[in-house]
Amino acid sequence: DSHTEAFLTYYDIFVRNAFGNYGDILREISYSPLMAENLSFLQSKSAAYMWETQGKISFADENFAREIMQLFSTGLYLLNLDGTQKLDNDGQPIPGNSSE
Repeated sequence: DSHTEAFLTYYDIFVRNAFGNYGDILREISYSPLMAENLSFLQSKSAAYMWETQGKISFADENFAREIMQLFSTGLYLLNLDGTQKLDNDGQPIPGNSSE
């Protein structure tokens, strides 16, 4: 499989940092080619680059930052101190962030 090496390299990030610093894991994950492929920052361009090279106004892609936060930091839902999900009045989990 052509993606095997990418997945093994990604897995190795966690092996190397299993007992290390959380910031180191986030840094390596942020630069992982697998994350670039699965998120939308692969081939994306900064607003300054787009303006200087094409004269276009563009806006930053916030998807990458949100995904890093959800996958490796805050999670998808708010939690109680015991780790259980906080629920709203209808018994549904409360999202950790919104796209509003």
